[in-house]
Amino acid sequence: MKAAIMPLSRLPSLSSLRAFEAAARRGSFKAAATELHVTAGAVSQQIKGLEADLGVILFTRKIRAVHLTPHGQALQPVLSDAFLAIRQAVDAIRPGKTPPRLRINSSGPIIGKWLLPRLHRFTELRPDIFVNIETEGGVNAMTEDGPDIVIRYAHAAPSDLHSIKLHTELLIPVASPQLLAARGIRSPDDLHKAPILHVANPMRKRQRPAWARWSNVAGLADQSTRQDSVMFQPLAADQVVDAAASGVGIALAQSLLAHGALSDGRLTCPFGPVIPSGLSYYLCCRPGRETVPDIAAFFDWAMHEAAVLTTLNALHSES
Repeated sequence: MKAAIMPLSRLPSLSSLRAFEAAARRGSFKAAATELHVTAGAVSQQIKGLEADLGVILFTRKIRAVHLTPHGQALQPVLSDAFLAIRQAVDAIRPGKTPPRLRINSSGPIIGKWLLPRLHRFTELRPDIFVNIETEGGVNAMTEDGPDIVIRYAHAAPSDLHSIKLHTELLIPVASPQLLAARGIRSPDDLHKAPILHVANPMRKRQRPAWARWSNVAGLADQSTRQDSVMFQPLAADQVVDAAASGVGIALAQSLLAHGALSDGRLTCPFGPVIPSGLSYYLCCRPGRETVPDIAAFFDWAMHEAAVLTTLNALHSES
């Protein structure tokens, strides 16, 4: 005797479920409305209708924010996974499907000094993926219409995104071999023989300049106050690396950005100490998107490429 099959209950409208999923994921009716190209009022009405249909409250509403109730928390991840699966299935069977486009967003220095010099290895590995590189602009806008992946330089992993640490940043004294030889620079005591290069202000508010922190560890007078320094504007860490490689002076370079010039001999680390910057690089995507094949492929490739950077951490332990 076959067991009786219980009939499935009627589903709420797809539009109300989609409005709820977007608002739950974004934490805002207004942000959901922007994503869905409707008004915030329309989103609110769809969710009210869904709550009435289900007989439960999905959001607690406050003046400037909305928060998921336990019922909403239980429903949101299931719906997010379901909508993602539907989107992928539909894309997979579209006639004349174009190669998937992977939008990668980060700052100019990260793109120029780390991503672009090795991106050919990813495109050779995955020629089926059309890579679109975006500099800044939407780095914080991880919406459905925003970039697929961002590479962030931050103090901690963003709590609202799926994140993997790519590299823990170090600050390394670097200079061109030609400058070091010409000026007879062999130890920290020789720093006065060449200009120092540094960025105008630190990444963290109220944090001491990098050269000041380095000087303290090295047991030297504060090098950040020297008159013969060359100052660069914020977000110009790549220019500091280029200037050092050109022989302008001695830089305290970010390890990820200086790795290429250190590897090909345009720069060398003449002495320690090597100190942590207090920041790291993170690969980020919207929660739930990390399993999308193209995003997962880039994450795997990027982590493999970043593994070589761990050799720089030996400089820190030896200094």
